[in-house]
Amino acid sequence: MSTDFSDTSSSRTLTARQQEIVKILAKTAGNPVPVGAISEKLKVSSRTILRELPAIEHWLHENDFTFVRKPGVGLSIEEDPQSIQLLLELLGLSKSQPDYSLKERRRQILGELLSVREPVKSYVFLSRFHISEGTLTKDLDALDEWLSTYQVKILRRPGVGILLDGSETAYRQAIANAALEFMDNGEILHLLRGSAREDSTERSALMSNRLFSFIDAEILTFVEKILADTEKELNIKYTDSGYMALIVHLSLAIKRLRSGEKIEMDQEELNNLCELSEYPVAEQIARQIGRQFELVIPKEEIGFITMHLSSARIWPQTNRKRSQLQSINTRQVVMEIVDRVEQQLNLPFHTCNRMIEELTSHMDSMISRLSMNIQLDNSQGDAIRQQYPDVYQAVERACELFRERLYIEDISPSEITFVAMHFAAAAETLRVEQKKVAVAVVCPSGMGASRMLAANLIRTLHNIDIRQIMSAFQLDPNSLKENGIDLVISTVPLEIDFPNVCVSPIPQTQDMLVITHAIDNISRQRSNEQVQKPAVKPKICPLSLEDVRSLTRTGEEISQILDHFLVKELTGVSQAESLLGQAALIFADSILSRQVIGQDLAHREAVKNTFIPELNIYLLHCRTMAVKHCRCAYLRLQKPFQTTSGTVEGAMLLLAPQTDWHEGIEVISRISMLLVEDKRFLQVLKNKDAHEGRSLIEDALLKYYQTLIIKRKGDGTL
Repeated sequence: MSTDFSDTSSSRTLTARQQEIVKILAKTAGNPVPVGAISEKLKVSSRTILRELPAIEHWLHENDFTFVRKPGVGLSIEEDPQSIQLLLELLGLSKSQPDYSLKERRRQILGELLSVREPVKSYVFLSRFHISEGTLTKDLDALDEWLSTYQVKILRRPGVGILLDGSETAYRQAIANAALEFMDNGEILHLLRGSAREDSTERSALMSNRLFSFIDAEILTFVEKILADTEKELNIKYTDSGYMALIVHLSLAIKRLRSGEKIEMDQEELNNLCELSEYPVAEQIARQIGRQFELVIPKEEIGFITMHLSSARIWPQTNRKRSQLQSINTRQVVMEIVDRVEQQLNLPFHTCNRMIEELTSHMDSMISRLSMNIQLDNSQGDAIRQQYPDVYQAVERACELFRERLYIEDISPSEITFVAMHFAAAAETLRVEQKKVAVAVVCPSGMGASRMLAANLIRTLHNIDIRQIMSAFQLDPNSLKENGIDLVISTVPLEIDFPNVCVSPIPQTQDMLVITHAIDNISRQRSNEQVQKPAVKPKICPLSLEDVRSLTRTGEEISQILDHFLVKELTGVSQAESLLGQAALIFADSILSRQVIGQDLAHREAVKNTFIPELNIYLLHCRTMAVKHCRCAYLRLQKPFQTTSGTVEGAMLLLAPQTDWHEGIEVISRISMLLVEDKRFLQVLKNKDAHEGRSLIEDALLKYYQTLIIKRKGDGTL
């Protein structure tokens, strides 16, 4: 779980007049004020006051204050005196005071709780961040969920305060992982390595958070010297990620030891750690820490250091003893072998994640056997060499890496066969993939119906490869050919000189027959021409600044959707026009934005009706200038209504900002795919279970984000 959420609510979102209206209501909290009285006090018309109310209501809701309209009576804010005081403080925030985002606020709260061993009064957080009790409760709930991973609990005791409960080991894991999770790895490594030598603005901002209070110049300089000495004296080398993690863990251990905090460790676990080759290294580090800070380092602490040294991936350099074989980074060698076999066979083995994991596990066992001169027989050797001669020869050449890296004089044909079997199985799968028909899926906007159609096609057809999902307005035959597309499958009729078919977003039997016929024609044409397209090895590119920006925008849109997702019940809706009208209200923050959203939704409906009879819902979606970030909501009708196409039970509302960036469209489109991919999703929405609906969206979007990263590793594109 991540606490990385965005927060856009602050007093700056209200105009001066709107702030004055809120102040009037705050001073008379609990007692309704007539609109006429407010207009008279501000010297404006009642209509002007009414125009300001939607923005005020939205702002109060975002900040967890209760706003009540009483027809014929007036307006009021229903809150206790303490909350009203917080509201007034929030309105009075000056530009010089920090404007914390939700992510930074939670980071600050977590740092405070982890750095003290005594209760913290809730008012400390309420006054510091100018938030309500409700907002603080949400923050603590989110942090409690994150901390539970490390067996640490948040205790909330009325009259006492807020404190954490957990073992010293759990505390250290939570602090270290929070420090590493809440900062970009490259950035924190740069800050840590440079912090002892320069007092940069970046470092000052980092150290201002109590989460990083264990990192000071004295400890940091010493830890860096320790790691440099061990690399030189023990003939080892730390990876960057391992180096960074060790700095954090060792700095934290020293700080906690100096404060009298010691960890406990199960004796059996400690005995196992003592057997690792990293233990003597940990003993040497412990001796240096003891001398420098006049501390007695218990064996449990040495075990703790050993554990983190083991995960830091220490590599041997020139030591050729086979006892060191277990220290190498097996996966790294596996990836190099994969790369060499790829070059020889022209098949993208790097995309076979399961094969890589299984091969890494096999290589670990193989290294152990080689280190002890144990030979295994493989009865499949002749069969593999006969059926997959190209695979065996490529693997045999690639396994030269073991001779180079492990100083092994000979690797038996039996061991090479075991490795070749993994590649042969993957090659079969990849060659089947290459025979698939490349498809582009199209709808008017490229973000709604096309995604739903793609999800259905993926579930039902195994001989297609969906390469692109796009808007009908983006279609270009030359571009399709350049991207290797064989067939366009569209939800609207197309006038284009390129093989295409038109079907429903949720294909029926006749639609599937049309698609299957088109695919068969393409397959026969390939067979007749006897053309086999060679696999193109993706170009691996270094991460660019634009890649980073694209991933950042994607992450931001995912956070925005999750933070603002809601399920809302609508009343008084009996036709599509009124449904559109109420949908336009959901994420509008002004009368103008409501009009813009309404017009954009209506324009999309005019292109093609988005009602989906199979699901009994409208898929209302559009790009609009009225929102800065993606928004998603399910609108549940209290009373369904009938149309000529079927019964309307609700609508999925998807809004994307009108920008030059594609990330918002891609993120929000995953939700329309989820309607098809997971039947639970629509069911929980119809049952008004917003929490479960949000969880399903979160799972889907995080998997999508992981896919982006994997894709970037594979072909250098996002």
